[in-house]
Amino acid sequence: MQHSTIPDKNIQFLINANYQRMMSYEQAAFLTSEESFKDFYNARADESEANIHQLYLLMNGQESTDSRQLQGSDATFAHLLHGKKTAVKILASIKTIEATILKWYKNTLAEIRDLPKHLLAIIEAQYRLLTNTRMQLEHL
Repeated sequence: MQHSTIPDKNIQFLINANYQRMMSYEQAAFLTSEESFKDFYNARADESEANIHQLYLLMNGQESTDSRQLQGSDATFAHLLHGKKTAVKILASIKTIEATILKWYKNTLAEIRDLPKHLLAIIEAQYRLLTNTRMQLEHL
């Protein structure tokens, strides 16, 4: 795979979006006392971590363990999960975060339509996972 054929800034943006999503779900799992919600939140954090690994492979052909590339990228949603919150407020915050990340993915997909189909398929699959999660959140 040629490194120059991948729009690095778009892939890096999705890496950062997934990092923010992962950190938000981990924080939600930490804050909630509802075990079923905690399990759901932890599973979504794991899903975002897997997305990050896939995206690094797309961008670099290898995974990165350099957390400095993601420093400060968790600040975007920090205010939504700050302090003591009820399970209902945590869920509302997570719904807001998920809707925002889904919108970011949709916008990024529109910008990278010229990627080779096999690469675009990976990002579209991640978008479908996010869409599925949003539907699941509506039923919690």
